[in-house]
Amino acid sequence: MKNSPLFLGLTQGELNDVTQDAHLALHHHKKGSAIVSEGDECQGLVIVVEGWIEIDTYADNRSYRMTELMQAQQMLEPDKLFGLTRTYRSTYTAYTTCTSLIISKEELSRFITKYLIVRINIMNIICRKAQHMEHLPWMVRSANLKERIAMFIKHHSRYPAGKKVLRIKMTQLAIELNATRLDISKALNEMAEEEKILITRNIVTVPALQLL
Repeated sequence: MKNSPLFLGLTQGELNDVTQDAHLALHHHKKGSAIVSEGDECQGLVIVVEGWIEIDTYADNRSYRMTELMQAQQMLEPDKLFGLTRTYRSTYTAYTTCTSLIISKEELSRFITKYLIVRINIMNIICRKAQHMEHLPWMVRSANLKERIAMFIKHHSRYPAGKKVLRIKMTQLAIELNATRLDISKALNEMAEEEKILITRNIVTVPALQLL
């Protein structure tokens, strides 16, 4: 728990107080089991503290899907705790055996009130995401199709590194990038020859996004 972004900066004594006084729910997840699913109501802060998780996110019209692998520790969509939308956008599955910690909204509010550093941490986490989303529409759009494909994958990823699997038809990717299917096919094959991606039917696999 001490390595969670939420509690960074707390002293060992404060961490001990949190562990002893708080009502924290610890859950163990078998490989392949859902931790939270798309559309579930966010009733508390879920922190995966151990293991690897698989994240699946669908386009609104279900025309494509991004799958990512991420290692603990991970906070699952803390921005869904409050605000207009309070349901999860993605499905999080235990890729290995996992352990998660759930902090209720009431307990989290108490931590925020009691510990200034927790208040700063949660604001930083949410503000960082908001600032990233604000920046996206203003990024320069490349004329190079391979670069546009790379940016499409990066913009649809929650974490800017690691393995990503994009399941999308070439015709749909062509629509998304305002290109022809033939040009998309040519660009994907060139990227595969450069060993940046692997391609199979309707699947684009990126072994390491940070190298794309």
